[in-house]
Amino acid sequence: MTELILTVDDLRVRYGRVEAVRGVTFEAAPGSLVTLVGANGAGKSSIINAVSGMVRPRGGRITFEGRDITRTPAHRLVASGLVQVPEGRQILGTLTVEENLQLGSPGRRGIAEVYQRFPVLAERRRLQAGSLSGGEQQMLAIGRALVTRPRLILLDEPSMGLAPRVVDEVFGVIGEIRASGTTVVLVEQNARRALRAADHGYVLAGGEIVHSGPAAELLDDDRVVQAYLGVET
Repeated sequence: MTELILTVDDLRVRYGRVEAVRGVTFEAAPGSLVTLVGANGAGKSSIINAVSGMVRPRGGRITFEGRDITRTPAHRLVASGLVQVPEGRQILGTLTVEENLQLGSPGRRGIAEVYQRFPVLAERRRLQAGSLSGGEQQMLAIGRALVTRPRLILLDEPSMGLAPRVVDEVFGVIGEIRASGTTVVLVEQNARRALRAADHGYVLAGGEIVHSGPAAELLDDDRVVQAYLGVET
């Protein structure tokens, strides 16, 4: 039996009196692509922030490569091989492309690998990151995570606000990351696109998992499609 790289058991996240995540349990096998989908306010980002150490869970247990990381701070998780690409990219617009990448890794080798994967970033390495297009900024945010050479990467709404053509490019990159052996946990409002890319999916509503299973089966389940995915245009 393959040892799981990530397990989340009975996770609870609360902001004041609001319980944003209620007893969520899910897992990811090494090299897999797992997606959490649902509408705004479903709890997706709160889950990812708890896994990455950005938010302290109110309850539950998170393990990464067999180690309990429930209360491990984010900077230690990055050093251990778990990294998050946050919602909204959160690059530093006044710094150059290369300076943003150096924040992820002071070494040259990781940055060279990112430039090889994203040639447009190499071309724009001396430009301020804020001058990049939305798609290029998303590539930079992903590249900043990849320079750490993670074994698990958490992607929070990577297609948000991007044109359809650029969304295609982003999902192509996600596929390449997964194909390289890195485990991917993907949070997406674009549920159909995420499920098409994923091995396993979890559908969230009201801070709870309401459906889960192989991604292809969720896409073929009329109840899931009608209730959570809507009509495809």
